[in-house]
Amino acid sequence: MRRVVVAISSPSLRRRVSQALAASGWEVFLWDGTSPLGESARVDAAVVDSAVLPTAAAPDTKAGVPLIALVSGLDDPFWQARRPARVVGVVDRDDPDHGFVSAVREVLHGRGWLSPELVPYVLGGGAPRAPRQRSAQVLGEGGLTGRERDVALLVAEGLSNLEIAEELTVELSTVKFHVSNVLRKLGCRDRSQLVAVIHAGRHMAGRA
Repeated sequence: MRRVVVAISSPSLRRRVSQALAASGWEVFLWDGTSPLGESARVDAAVVDSAVLPTAAAPDTKAGVPLIALVSGLDDPFWQARRPARVVGVVDRDDPDHGFVSAVREVLHGRGWLSPELVPYVLGGGAPRAPRQRSAQVLGEGGLTGRERDVALLVAEGLSNLEIAEELTVELSTVKFHVSNVLRKLGCRDRSQLVAVIHAGRHMAGRA
């Protein structure tokens, strides 16, 4: 049985991805970022947060183990960072379960993988430039409700719709409705642009 390590910081997403992979017939090992896997353990592939890539060891894997990086849209630091050569796949936090399964399957067969949601942007030259606006101004002047602001900030923290629903204890459909309203009110094309706008706002606020 092929062994896949899931090293994702979000407990809910780590659990969801591991269940999807296990249901596909792979042996899944959950790594919390602290406990060593063991040098003698055989690892065929690992799905890891982009944040752990600089350590390159996630988790204590041999040099030849292919990595699949998990990113939070196009604003993720992954796109600007120097990446280990063994990163052969990229998935997005909001990819459906079958997207993670497809990524692991392709990598285990010696091929690469890029989330279909990211392909148009990557081929087009990368992430859009973020407007230089303060996040407080953007959220305050956008006419957002209190709940919409909560959702927008959680999106900016990299949470998926499912994670936001769990965090706010609301239905997934409610989160999708709020996200749609936020994008419309702030004139953002997608959630990646929304993240870029909010992060750029925080950066400008820090320089003010």
